[in-house]
Amino acid sequence: MSTEVVRWQADDVTIVPTTATSAPDIANFAHQLSKRERDQLVQAFDSGLLEMGTSFVWTRAMAGLKSRLEALGISFIAEMLDRSDIRGDAEIHEVLTDYEAVRLAEELGMFGSTLGLRLRQNLELVAHFTHRPADAAEDEMMPEEALGVLRTCVQTVLGQDSLEVAVEFAALRDRLEQSILEDDAPEIDALARSPYFYQRTVLRILLAGSKSNRGAQLENVLANINTLLPSIWPNLKDPDRYMVGRAYSELHAEGLAVPANGLRFALLKVSGFDYVPESLRSQAFLEAAAKLQATHFDWDNFHNEPGPMRALAKLGSSIPRPAFHKCMTAIILVRLGNHYGVSHAAQPDAMKMLKDVTVDRWEYFFDGCLPVDSVLLTELTDSSIAERWCEMLGELPRIADITPNDRRVRRLLDASRNGQVALVTKRAKAFLDAMR
Repeated sequence: MSTEVVRWQADDVTIVPTTATSAPDIANFAHQLSKRERDQLVQAFDSGLLEMGTSFVWTRAMAGLKSRLEALGISFIAEMLDRSDIRGDAEIHEVLTDYEAVRLAEELGMFGSTLGLRLRQNLELVAHFTHRPADAAEDEMMPEEALGVLRTCVQTVLGQDSLEVAVEFAALRDRLEQSILEDDAPEIDALARSPYFYQRTVLRILLAGSKSNRGAQLENVLANINTLLPSIWPNLKDPDRYMVGRAYSELHAEGLAVPANGLRFALLKVSGFDYVPESLRSQAFLEAAAKLQATHFDWDNFHNEPGPMRALAKLGSSIPRPAFHKCMTAIILVRLGNHYGVSHAAQPDAMKMLKDVTVDRWEYFFDGCLPVDSVLLTELTDSSIAERWCEMLGELPRIADITPNDRRVRRLLDASRNGQVALVTKRAKAFLDAMR
């Protein structure tokens, strides 16, 4: 590894120039589409079939984006999403939602935060018009909205030819698998001073390697975990510490003695056995929360959310601590909805679970979970969602007197309690920028 640990950055090259303002001009830069597909796309736009055209271009863009992510390895994708239900031989298109693909690609530097924001807005826009009632003819997609979807999809995916991030990621993974860092290696100090997301990414690479590698590569990965984990452990928030504990528990349960013992030694170095789950109860909550969050960001979410929300609620109001963060994220996402509204049928179960959360658990959420919750913080940059967030806090009296330790969370919470929606979105964005 280089002694200068720096997360890979998004390529700022402008693929679609600002002078390209029509569908033919923009589609001309979609190198991943065949000429016939570009011609049909342009014809759909010229014929006024904007929903059909944007649905096609979005589907192709997401297929291309997921294929790029697949090059990073399914095991790593599972670790990044904290999804133990994803098998090593799974097909990326079956297990990764469009929202998850966009979020991962942005965090891995495939494109910048502005394009990531536009893609998430495009996802909601395309989903809204794809599933609108047939008799809502007055709610047709506007040409400028359709061109915005086309431009963003071409700029981020369909106009890209290279896999630079995948290549850089593969090089990083190879370094961690092919060589062992010395205890006093300068890379260790550099990693401890690097952005939180990069620390978490390196940790996930190592955990994925402990589950998938064998022989000398496994020995290298385990040695590097034991070297690197103590340097970043003081910075890790509880959700990521629990991730290490669950990895050890899973390896131990599967009878994989070598990797389990390697993680055991690493946990002993940091006194981390408090983060090892005691039972499978946590796993049931984690799987239910993962399904609920995936449904929230998938097509037709307003109609589909009540089922998985009800399933999570039936598991009980006493959420195991290792699963608490993931469950709270999923429940709050349902309560906040998206730019277009909320799933009304899912609201009662969501609010009941939120009202059952104790004061000490809310303190833990604001101190240990929200500071690293890029999903919720990203959602709060939308003014409609931020407004519902303010309303939600007003409906939860148990958090009225909570004072988080993190100054940034305190400022965000103060703005939320005062109903200052614009300030909430501003501070959420600043929070996200500081994480990267």
